[in-house]
Amino acid sequence: MPLIDEADTLLDFDLMNDISNEFVFSKGLILDKNGNQWYLWRADALESWWRFFEELIDAPMGRKLVNSACDEEEHLLDSTELDFTGIFRKKKALNALQQRWRLRGWGIPYLNPPSFDSNGLAPIFAGILQADIERINSKRYRMLWQEKSAGTTLLTLNETNSPITAPKSSTTFPVDGEQFKIEVENGWKIDGLDYFLLPAGLFNRLEESCTGLVANIGEDERRNWPEVGDGFLSMAIASKKLFIAGEELFLAADLEGWIDSCRTYFGSKGMSVPDSIEELDSNGGIKLKFSEISTLSLTVGNLAGAWVRCEGRPVKVGIESDGNFHYITLKNRYELP
Repeated sequence: MPLIDEADTLLDFDLMNDISNEFVFSKGLILDKNGNQWYLWRADALESWWRFFEELIDAPMGRKLVNSACDEEEHLLDSTELDFTGIFRKKKALNALQQRWRLRGWGIPYLNPPSFDSNGLAPIFAGILQADIERINSKRYRMLWQEKSAGTTLLTLNETNSPITAPKSSTTFPVDGEQFKIEVENGWKIDGLDYFLLPAGLFNRLEESCTGLVANIGEDERRNWPEVGDGFLSMAIASKKLFIAGEELFLAADLEGWIDSCRTYFGSKGMSVPDSIEELDSNGGIKLKFSEISTLSLTVGNLAGAWVRCEGRPVKVGIESDGNFHYITLKNRYELP
């Protein structure tokens, strides 16, 4: 009898094939067919990031997260993926909706009653489902969400005639790359842990929604970041904290090690990879050059966390942009002899 690798028996090859036909991988970016960028998130990591972020921004942000997710999904649905007419329209729409969620690891959505089963952060998927149902029904709603049990969330939708401004478009990239190939188990698990894809535009919208808020960030920390909005800063520091608290092995003993580790860790999650890197000093200071980044705050925060993990010292972060490229500097926060 031939030996069978147990890991292979757990993989969902149909799902893996569907993902590779829907998404491409290019220069550390995960893109859909319309050039929208996506991030690969582990479910428990996103929960932790959200806790860090809310503590930093020092305000309840659940509704803003819902609205950001709803607006981004409305933008993404311009592809008319859920538009059907004629007999069995609702059944066809539900099948397409469930396939859309399955392909991205979001869980299982239902139209009656409006609800979903998901292992992800409930406000995000509540906002996504609201946009989906508004598209299917061609109506606008005011929505409340309630987590009925672990993994199950119920939506209450009240129709409204209030005019709602269409969301502005997100940044898109040229769709030029190879098929996005990823090994996933049934239910969108990787090594037994829940993962999913989320659009980068969601995080850009969340950052914009923080305008006017003052984050709970100490002056010493602020001095070691460039002058950016408190939404940007809170998202970046939350990403730094998440990386430092994680268990990922990030080895970068030299410049080549930085490039390789960025490609392996950040590139595989759609966080972009640097075009080049240069040494700034003999104390670990580096300057990374990027040509394509969608959500700069997340990428910068992760890089800052990686630097701290590598060097074992507090980091000072710099950001410069010239229209075509982003330059991120990471160096020791305090002067060393």
